[in-house]
Amino acid sequence: IPTPSRDFPDGYKKEEEETSGDGMKVTSIFFQEYVGLSNPPPEHPVQHIYGKTSLEERLGKCTFQISPGAFFQTNTQGAEVLYDIVVNRIKEVTTNPQDTLLVDVCCGTGTIGLTCLKEGVVGKLVGVDISEPAIADAVVNATKNGYTESATTRFVASPAEKVLPDEMKNIPKNCPVVAVVDPARDGLHGVVVRTLRSNERIQRLVYVSCNPTGTLARDAAMLCSPPTKKYPGRPFKPTMSQPVDMFPSTKHCEMVMTFDRMSVEEYEQYHGKE
Repeated sequence: IPTPSRDFPDGYKKEEEETSGDGMKVTSIFFQEYVGLSNPPPEHPVQHIYGKTSLEERLGKCTFQISPGAFFQTNTQGAEVLYDIVVNRIKEVTTNPQDTLLVDVCCGTGTIGLTCLKEGVVGKLVGVDISEPAIADAVVNATKNGYTESATTRFVASPAEKVLPDEMKNIPKNCPVVAVVDPARDGLHGVVVRTLRSNERIQRLVYVSCNPTGTLARDAAMLCSPPTKKYPGRPFKPTMSQPVDMFPSTKHCEMVMTFDRMSVEEYEQYHGKE
């Protein structure tokens, strides 16, 4: 595989461990044919040409299997910083972690949820993602990281708007709940926003966004606005935001925004009695 040359600044000294790329190894080669105008859906078929059928990546204390159709953060070291922030935001509100359930919306290969389990800030996990390959990886990853019991982890392959309302209804009433959402650039479906708002057991919501000036701003308005028929329930309020430079030398960044449920007293102060 030809390796492009680089133009280094004046005075640059090559480090000993740097190589010209002559020893580069190819782990896997897949071929995907697609005639559409945009990215193919995750389940669009791929042909395995060479090497391993999946990749394996170490992120924090966990190891993850990644299939061709599954999403995984491109910057592993940056993702570790990102997930540490998520873990800390959840840790702040889980007074009884082993009994706390994490609802992980747009969970991908299970990276955030399984990291939270491994760090001991929650005791149970339900993950939902539209990508069947990603969910298949998430199931493997749960076992790979020591979580083999169905009572501890469960992953559902479906658009979140189709299953999240029923998933929330099935959670025992005495179970503490915290939620994390990590949607694609399109943001959250309106049904997902309504479900999160109307379930007032969710006192903290951690939103990981790759489109902070677009869909995060839109979704934050729906999460925090006064209740309506479409979006009932006491609103959330933003309490912390932390950008993470996952894409150095570009204009993009990830944003971790923390939302806490307004207390009854706060709500009545600003919006009158319920």
